[in-house]
Amino acid sequence: MRRPVALLITVVSVVAAVAFVYQSLTPDPRSLGVIVPAGGPLPITADPDPDDPTDMDLTAPPVALAPPTGAVVQQGVVRLPKPTIDLKAQRRVGIQVGHWQTTDVPKEYGTRITAQTGAAFAGYTEVDLNMEIANRMKTLLTAQGIAVDIIPTTVPIGYLADAFIALHCDSDGVGELSGFKMARSNRRGPFEDALLSTIKDVYAKATGLDYDFAHVSRQMLGYFSFNWSRYQHATSPFTPSVIMEMGFISNDDDRDLLVEHPDVVARALTDGVLTFLDEHPRSKLFSGDLIVPQAPLRPGPQATPSATP
Repeated sequence: MRRPVALLITVVSVVAAVAFVYQSLTPDPRSLGVIVPAGGPLPITADPDPDDPTDMDLTAPPVALAPPTGAVVQQGVVRLPKPTIDLKAQRRVGIQVGHWQTTDVPKEYGTRITAQTGAAFAGYTEVDLNMEIANRMKTLLTAQGIAVDIIPTTVPIGYLADAFIALHCDSDGVGELSGFKMARSNRRGPFEDALLSTIKDVYAKATGLDYDFAHVSRQMLGYFSFNWSRYQHATSPFTPSVIMEMGFISNDDDRDLLVEHPDVVARALTDGVLTFLDEHPRSKLFSGDLIVPQAPLRPGPQATPSATP
């Protein structure tokens, strides 16, 4: 009986050796290409910034820059290596307070950002309402064991989190328009749509506001806070990121909701974020590298169609 056992051991050893050799000869896909360090130029054009009046000059589009984690240029594509993150660590959410601390921004944002102080109507300012909702969301999320960062206009370099939402309020100056709207960008991870649609559905049901898709602006689609190909001070392309206009402070009904019932607004946004986190564990969010085609993506980000609830 010893000979068959010895033969079996030999066969297993050979198979293991072959597997080891094959694995050794199979290179990491990230090693097959040119490594570009953080901030280095990439062979793709940057997503446009609608707030920059010179950025729409298509004769000389800006070159995209590698994010803080670097990139690998391969044949026909740019590979963005997945971030190193503890999959079992505390979940984290970033909440940006729109127009907060606009005078303290990095040079790469340009001076135009400092002039964007936000909407104001009937004695209320957008930044104050944004801050009120953000703080209430932080309290609710923290109670659920989520780490929360309240973020000003300046986004930390390559900000990495399980979700990021930029809070804003709108105004048409006359009180005719009503509703909320959201947007995300492109050249990012595959979970932006899920974050947007989850929050949108919960928010619409809880607040009774209509989804104002018709007025999603180019500024929202090209929002600087998640335009990683243009700015180092932007969310990581792996951080699911959306911008939200919570309602019109120029509209009596919308303003009443935002001012008199901020708990309803904060709870709806929080529930949307928590639902997204429950459905998207870190093992799913950060499971692989992000592949970006080298072909230029002009004219820039596209809206995410959503039916009015």
